[in-house]
Amino acid sequence: MSLNNRKASKLPTSRIQAVLNSPRKIKNAQAPSVKRPVSSTSISVTREPPGGKCIGTKNKTSTSSLKRKNNDTTKENGRNVRSIPFDSGRTTQRAPTGGTKKSINVRSRIQYPPPPPQPPSQAEILQEKNAILRDEIQQLKKERDEVTTLNIQSRNEVQEMKRSKDEYIAEIAKIGVRVDNAQARKREVEGKISDLRKKCEVLSDEKFELTSQVEIYKKEFETAQNSIQEQDEKMEYNLNFSQELTTKLQEHEYLRRDLHNLVQDLKGNIRVFCRVRPPLESESDDLADLKYPKESPVNRKISLTSTTTNYLGRKKERLKDYEFDQVFGPETTQKDIFNEVAHIVQSVVDGYNGCIFAYGQTGAGKTYTMAGPNNPTPETEGMIPRAVRLIYDLIQNLKAQCWVFKMEGQFIEIYNDTIRDLLSTNPSHSNGIKYKPEHDENTGTTKILNAKTGKFTNRILFDKNFVLVNLDSPDTLNRALKISAQNRAVAATKCNARSSRSHSVFMIRLTGINENLKEQRVGSLNLIDLAGSERLSKSESKGDQLQEAKYINSSLSHLKTVIEKLRKDSNHVNFRDSPLTWLLKNSLGGKAKVLMLVNISPLESSRSETESSLDFATCVNATH
Repeated sequence: MSLNNRKASKLPTSRIQAVLNSPRKIKNAQAPSVKRPVSSTSISVTREPPGGKCIGTKNKTSTSSLKRKNNDTTKENGRNVRSIPFDSGRTTQRAPTGGTKKSINVRSRIQYPPPPPQPPSQAEILQEKNAILRDEIQQLKKERDEVTTLNIQSRNEVQEMKRSKDEYIAEIAKIGVRVDNAQARKREVEGKISDLRKKCEVLSDEKFELTSQVEIYKKEFETAQNSIQEQDEKMEYNLNFSQELTTKLQEHEYLRRDLHNLVQDLKGNIRVFCRVRPPLESESDDLADLKYPKESPVNRKISLTSTTTNYLGRKKERLKDYEFDQVFGPETTQKDIFNEVAHIVQSVVDGYNGCIFAYGQTGAGKTYTMAGPNNPTPETEGMIPRAVRLIYDLIQNLKAQCWVFKMEGQFIEIYNDTIRDLLSTNPSHSNGIKYKPEHDENTGTTKILNAKTGKFTNRILFDKNFVLVNLDSPDTLNRALKISAQNRAVAATKCNARSSRSHSVFMIRLTGINENLKEQRVGSLNLIDLAGSERLSKSESKGDQLQEAKYINSSLSHLKTVIEKLRKDSNHVNFRDSPLTWLLKNSLGGKAKVLMLVNISPLESSRSETESSLDFATCVNATH
């Protein structure tokens, strides 16, 4: 539908309908119908953009065209048509074209009843429509302005909504990320919850098992309590029994100690062993005729055979026998000898004094017997390391009887009747320090004053603040033996390429304390490697070696004299005649246990020295 038709449909038709539907009738007169072709006034309404004017266009030829069409219609009918006025009224019509008023007076010759009201003309209709359209245009302009305003507002709202939309989209994106994170967290939490549920199930099963075990343990605990009560009773019984055994053990220990001491006394406080050095391969052509008569259970005799020729030229063998506490042949090992020496070590642990010294000519094996070789093995260890190891073992065994022992030691040598400290930095230079023996009459032990030696730890430290050496293990003893061997005075002679020129003395002091018995034991052990006796004519010693030989032989002579007086129970024994005998005062007299190891050479060329050593050993052996 076009805009004109749409607006025409909106025109009011009440007036026209009132005229057409009027019931009044005109008698004897009828107004001729005048056909006026009406050309619709075309009005185009152009809606401007917001803010513009609405322009309406009207066809200016519409009125003139209407008049021409009316005149043509009248001419076709062949007569003039006049308008019939109402009674004396005057009809005024608005010119459709010029807009001026024109009055038409029609005099009626015949009086007719008033005609029905004439319907409005087409022009009026159009004018009325035009006015309506103008109003509508104004209304539309207002609506347009409102629409424009609404459009602007809508655009602003759209922009605002777009911004809001973007914000909402961004917020939705953030929310989406949060949702994803929350979902991931949810899945994680669900996984953990699932794991926890599984763990809960496992724990529930374990709880059930543990509950069962607890019940079992309760029963076992009750059984254990009963058992503990029984064990307590047994422990109390065992404790009492142990105390009884400890008492008996202590009694037996006292009895063992007394019996062992009695056995040693019966054997003699001074015992003599003889050992023959095994010959070297280079000495096979110079072997003496030594015989060892077989006796049971031990060999006590050794025979030295000599051949003499009388004035008639007859040869006669002369056999000289020597008898000692025990004789060890060349095949004897260090272990065999120490098995007999161990009894004296036991007496020292029991609280007695002991002395073991090796005597013999130079090159007879005294140092080997006492200290062992330079690089000893368990089979070739000497008497000194074996004695110390046995002391450690005995001390450990006595711990069960609550005995605590402390062992100390000193390494000295007597060189030209002068005491030297073998553990000092330079034993040959005393720097004015004099080492003197000090005898403790209460304990019956002897110490060397001013013998500044260090403490045995990982190494030996030389410090003037230490007088004794703490022997904490056999290894420290071996290190001390090496140091003392390096510091000992030796020299080469015609008889021995490495002859000891001093008497070496290793002094061990043992102190044992038993807190339960309130008892204390003090014992000492002197392990002595005497310098070798030698004939000056044979050794051809000169200078310092000659002086050393004189001192060695003199000290050995004084030792022989002291032992002879001890054998005769002399009321006065002059120990002070020699530093050696004065040092051994407590180890030779009284209840001391003395063992002399006389070492002899198997060579025929050393017969005179061998006989001299065996004669001295026989003299010592006769004291018990």
